[in-house]
Amino acid sequence: MQSLEVYSFAEISKKSFFARITLPFLSPNYKSKVAEYCILKAFKTPLEQEQDDADELHPLWRPPPVHRNFRFSVFFFLLLRLSARCPLLFRKLRTEVYHIDEVLYQEQFFRPLQLVSGLGFSGSIFFFTAGKDFIVKSIGRRFEYMFLYKELMGPLANYMENNEGSLLSEITDVLYSFDHRLGAYFGISPSHFIVMRNVLKGLNKKKGCKKWDLKPPNFFEPTRDLVPDSVKSDAAKSGLADELDEEIVLSRRQKQDLMYLLERDTEFLMKMEIIDYSLLLGRYPADLLDPPQQGSFLSGVRSADGKWIYKMCILDYLWNVKQLHPRIIRAAGTALPEQTVTAHPIRYRNEFLKMMDDYIKVI
Repeated sequence: MQSLEVYSFAEISKKSFFARITLPFLSPNYKSKVAEYCILKAFKTPLEQEQDDADELHPLWRPPPVHRNFRFSVFFFLLLRLSARCPLLFRKLRTEVYHIDEVLYQEQFFRPLQLVSGLGFSGSIFFFTAGKDFIVKSIGRRFEYMFLYKELMGPLANYMENNEGSLLSEITDVLYSFDHRLGAYFGISPSHFIVMRNVLKGLNKKKGCKKWDLKPPNFFEPTRDLVPDSVKSDAAKSGLADELDEEIVLSRRQKQDLMYLLERDTEFLMKMEIIDYSLLLGRYPADLLDPPQQGSFLSGVRSADGKWIYKMCILDYLWNVKQLHPRIIRAAGTALPEQTVTAHPIRYRNEFLKMMDDYIKVI
């Protein structure tokens, strides 16, 4: 009998109804294979066809309304048809703001994706594209993708267009499906994905590189704030964010430039009432990379002592305190004063900027 571990999503999809429902839970690779298949299939749909299928009242440069669909034939089928959300808007961002070659971008999705482990603690699936230039991440928490669709996409695009050098992670595509499906309810095949530029491409720990995911030192993910420390495992607490175990060595001018960008970007996030974001920092040996002379903190800047190249961006800015789930945590947090950093965007921003100021050594 064939081992459950090697069943492919295609093989399972051809089996009986009962097998299609049960085997995915017993096949460790099924979830990632389903996601990969659906993502790559979405990029096979030409933008011209998307335009032909678009609703005249909801053109492809702005988000369509959220309509959940129930189709009996789809509900019990674990594969799904993902659509690109605002494809014209994101193509404009890619070409005019992020300066990404569109042909090379599309070619990233002509070949298999590479599953990545250890990038997050939210239950999301992560993939590298073929050239590792981009990361595809599933968004499983409803309050996050609804905030992205209903409130963030338009203002974020406008902000990125008008604020050159922003350190906010560059979202290059959003894929979604609003079909009701068992696969989504059971967490087998996610229905929402974002594609982001891989800022830390080429980071190799074996070659002396290192990375950190930095949040304010006293901050824990809001869903875990109500759990007493006595019952939190060390692994869970350490997995929420890293603590920088060395200094970021910059010149005075470099620090001024970096803090200006961080203040500007976090002001936008504060106005959108966002918390829980973090700074992804990568440190490369200076002889491993050759950043451009006018490099940015996204593309790489040389440390003031000449030993390292730093790359960084702001990640995970989808936690909005107005959404239902965070609002529940926020209300509960009023009884826990030491944890209000998880509920107030102004304080979170201040703590974030203070953290970065403390981590930088000027020489």
